[in-house]
Amino acid sequence: MKNPFLKPATALLFVAMSLCFLCQCTLKQRLSLVLKDRQVNAKGADITIKNTRIWTGDPQNPWAAAMTVRGGKVAAMNADQPAGEVMDLGGRLVVPGMWDCHTHPQAPYVLFSPEAPTLFGAKTSGEVLDRLRKYVKDHPEDKFPRLFGWMGDIFPKDAKPTRQMIDAVVSDRPVYLVHHGGHAHWVNTTALEMANALEKDPPDMRGDGHIERDPKTSLATGHMQETEYAATHGVMLNTVKRVKPYTFEEQVLLQRAILEEYPKVGVTSIWTKDGDIDITRVYERILRKDALPVRVVLDNMYTPYSNLDDIRKFAERGKELAQSDLPKGFLRADVAKLFIDLPIKGWKWMFEPYADGSGGAGRPAFPIEDFRAQMREADRLGLQINISVYGDRALHECLNILEETARANPPRERRHMIEHAEFIKDADLPRFRQLGVIPSMNPNGVYPDEGFQTMLRQAMGEKRLAEEYQRYSDLLKAGALMVNGSDFPLFPMDPLIGINLLVNGTGIDGKPKGGLWPQKQITIEEALRTYTVNPAYANFAEKRLGMLRAGYDADFVVLSEDILAPDFDKTRLMWVKAAMTVLNGHIMHKDFSENRKVIDFAK
Repeated sequence: MKNPFLKPATALLFVAMSLCFLCQCTLKQRLSLVLKDRQVNAKGADITIKNTRIWTGDPQNPWAAAMTVRGGKVAAMNADQPAGEVMDLGGRLVVPGMWDCHTHPQAPYVLFSPEAPTLFGAKTSGEVLDRLRKYVKDHPEDKFPRLFGWMGDIFPKDAKPTRQMIDAVVSDRPVYLVHHGGHAHWVNTTALEMANALEKDPPDMRGDGHIERDPKTSLATGHMQETEYAATHGVMLNTVKRVKPYTFEEQVLLQRAILEEYPKVGVTSIWTKDGDIDITRVYERILRKDALPVRVVLDNMYTPYSNLDDIRKFAERGKELAQSDLPKGFLRADVAKLFIDLPIKGWKWMFEPYADGSGGAGRPAFPIEDFRAQMREADRLGLQINISVYGDRALHECLNILEETARANPPRERRHMIEHAEFIKDADLPRFRQLGVIPSMNPNGVYPDEGFQTMLRQAMGEKRLAEEYQRYSDLLKAGALMVNGSDFPLFPMDPLIGINLLVNGTGIDGKPKGGLWPQKQITIEEALRTYTVNPAYANFAEKRLGMLRAGYDADFVVLSEDILAPDFDKTRLMWVKAAMTVLNGHIMHKDFSENRKVIDFAK
């Protein structure tokens, strides 16, 4: 989930999306709402839509003008025998329910206290500390305040955050301030003491984390980098879990509240990328209450804190869920998330050295034999595997090990996925199709902000970026079955923003003119398939999801504009709204108003 190049306006967008609804009532009030049965999973609903243009995603019958749903299933692609509420959609476009194939919905309530203000827009460290001061005054009950979103430029050149700055505001309880990109953390003395990290690195610290220390005293300064792993493990995250700022019931309520945001942007299925066995219990509880507003695939993340026996536990838990009496087709957890390298300079594993003269070419996150053992064990146990891969050398080695693993273990249909796949050499493009490996991309991560692009050019060089970076069009031409995701909460969960980036190569400001790397842009229909048809296949669900045809689950979205009309202005893509979202035949979101879609929460 980590990305150090998040643009402030974009950051404000996703935080507003994930927090504004959390701050309107107390935890107790929300709990009483969330734990009610919603009756959306166990029993499908009836609905009929007519006078519409339905893009079915079905290559045999790509278009329809009406659809009847009975019991949560598509009964017919017509309205001859209507069922349930009959809706005249006035010619609007309908598409299959969209997927977010890379998202972290459990990260927000771990990374920040739900009633806490965000730190975006703060211009100085003093303003950040003022927000913290007000929050702890208003919320004395929060035993581990966590605030999210400070930007590096709040400090003068060469200055860094210190624990003493926070101590002057809060010293009687631990404080954890998360940098907007998730890579750096600013903590007070109490937090360091609780983590046994003040005087020296804690004995259980893993991976490539770095706790900055005063060269004279060796005491931690309060600034840490790369010490946390999504919402799963880390120096501070392990401390948060020990303190347990939420009861299990509160975790359920917070998770449900975050999940409710996906249907508002047309998402009916999500694939999370930082799960663990504890998280599966939260989702199981929501589904048991018949209240899961999206279909969910839960990865189990393998971190430096894990061991091979954990992979066995992942497999057992995934099988247990599949064989349970829960409503079918809404929750999977038989997936392992591995990573071979990391996303920032110095960790991206490249064939050639970085272009900035640093002399390095990155390195793997684990010794390569350890990574090979993780892959073989997960595959041997029948798990689907998703691997975070960034550099071109990392991708090449990962494909090699996937090929070796398929030969070493018994034959089966695998559909393993490579996440991010930022840099790809020409020779490795056809190997995705040859090996049946699915590239899972994050178009939001290439957000064409000028500062971001400047850092990329300096680190990697213009030639390498033009030839190897984010090869959407080349992957499709090579026959790869690509899927896409948002990387929420680092970016907005809205798939229309991702589609805009794939098609236009522009940010929410419409820049750069003509789009970033026009040769990499794809068509609207190609992009739409990577959010609908292709993810269903990646999830082994192509016989019931991803398309709209008789017998399939009734997940679909009504869009406010016809993005597939020949005269549609594609520069409007990111302003298109989900006017209605339907899951299992149930209307989960409806907004047919003419109100303009809000994107830039900075205003």
